Amino acid sequence: MGVAAREEVDIIKSRFDLLVSARLRRKTNIKKAIEIQDRIREKAGNWQASEQIRKWRDMR
Repeated sequence: MGVAAREEVDIIKSRFDLLVSARLRRKTNIKKAIEIQDRIREKAGNWQASEQIRKWRDMR
């Protein structure tokens, strides 16, 4: 394998690594967001956002 071919393989490998890590980072961010939403939902209890918004709009 020549130097040029080896460089090309290295470039392809680094691009592949970037794509894989970006996909994993996206999945990790989504998982974190879901966990945060679940914690907020537990604290909120039976609170209904749509009812509150309707009440605020009616008060104007």
